[in-house]
Amino acid sequence: MAPKNRSARIRKLASTLSERFGLEYSKREWIEAEYDERRTEWTLRWTDGPTVGQVTRAARAADKEAVEGVLYQRHYSQQAYALGAIRWALADADLQGGNDWWATSRVEEHLAKVKNPGRPQPGRERDMVQRLLTAADKGRGRHYAEGSDICGLVDKRGLSWLLIPTGKPDERLPLTPVEVLTARYARGEKQRAWREHLTPLTELEAFAAVQADPEAPAKAVDTVLALVPDVHTAIDAAVADLRTRVPTGT
Repeated sequence: MAPKNRSARIRKLASTLSERFGLEYSKREWIEAEYDERRTEWTLRWTDGPTVGQVTRAARAADKEAVEGVLYQRHYSQQAYALGAIRWALADADLQGGNDWWATSRVEEHLAKVKNPGRPQPGRERDMVQRLLTAADKGRGRHYAEGSDICGLVDKRGLSWLLIPTGKPDERLPLTPVEVLTARYARGEKQRAWREHLTPLTELEAFAAVQADPEAPAKAVDTVLALVPDVHTAIDAAVADLRTRVPTGT
């Protein structure tokens, strides 16, 4: 037998939880209670916001009887897919070169554990998200791209192009000194790590690269000279590590 006033209780709970978790109706984050008459099932659906686990626990704590057997379904906004794809790649994901389905499933695994996945940090991260969405939409209108389009684009192109658009130096996002040198000097696997994951050269590697370049522009030389204190620190740390390998008394 269904609990008394179950429909009203579930709908009220959806509204209460939406307010408790600070969800924004204008962004379609609001928790909606939907009933499937054919399956005689209730489902709570929402976009971004809290994780499925968080909503499930909160719903059961608030009205365990009413939500018995209720399904929970969380969707993701374009913003969440873009931010998730960027953070997934930054975490050294093994990119496949354009496998949309595979990339999307990996990103969704990451997003499932994240609260408020569509809220990038102000500054560079937010700018990268916007550039990714603009590229994924391909001029077809805002919100055109699916999650697979967004995740597949990162899997195919990596991340460095979001900081330094090809042929558009004036649109470069702020880079650290060592990132500037990495973009210029990284080769081979180092170049791939930068392109895919924004993994920079070490200060020592950047210093060696500029030193080995007889045609290094003055700006690159000035940049690497500013890294000299960090280079000394890296050398000192390496020397200290080597000394630990020398048996005492030798």
